[in-house]
Amino acid sequence: MYKYLSAILVLFFISCSGSKPKMLLPEKVSPDVYEVLLDNETVKVMKVSFAPGQSDSMHDHYPFTFHLLDGGKAQVTMPDGTINERQIPGGFTGHNGQGVRHQVKNIGSEEINIILIEHKKLGSMPSFNTDESFAPQKVSPEIYEVVHEDEKIKIYLASFAAGKSDKVHEHGPNTAYIINGGIVKVVGADGSISERSFQDGADSFSDNVVRHQGENIGSTNIKVLIAEYK
Repeated sequence: MYKYLSAILVLFFISCSGSKPKMLLPEKVSPDVYEVLLDNETVKVMKVSFAPGQSDSMHDHYPFTFHLLDGGKAQVTMPDGTINERQIPGGFTGHNGQGVRHQVKNIGSEEINIILIEHKKLGSMPSFNTDESFAPQKVSPEIYEVVHEDEKIKIYLASFAAGKSDKVHEHGPNTAYIINGGIVKVVGADGSISERSFQDGADSFSDNVVRHQGENIGSTNIKVLIAEYK
């Protein structure tokens, strides 16, 4: 059922392909809707907020991953005038590997909040050899849920209940967004131990391969959205 819903919602966000002589950056044409949290040559992370009845202007996206913090009913208009409407649930995560030009309007009665990770160099990043036997979803499937995977990227949600620990695992280059933060004890590949406090809404980008183990030593559940590049 989840895969069926994912396919429908991802298609909902995809427009027809075509030449785009000038990219319309969402944070430029609709700064009241798009807040840039992180921006470098590889990725851009934005928080997208639509009040009831609010619309953005026509804009472009690089290939992107999205997570609904707060869902709602949206209307999407494509450049050719095609209009689609969809009720999108909170907590849903999807991925569009093509990029898109569209306009979005909140036609529901509740505020819609989205975390958007745009991948500027998807498919053209240097190749890293990660050890698949240490893939997070394989060594700790109760914590890491893969919601999308293709030849260029793997998207997963990591959910740590208070007191829970994963097993030693390996991450390739990735972008991460902390949906629900907390305190984590991290054991490095060399045995080093550190404690880190992560706030809700924190984000990060790593261009290295990292092997470690994490334990939620706080009293709250931790949830992280991770886009890992291949």
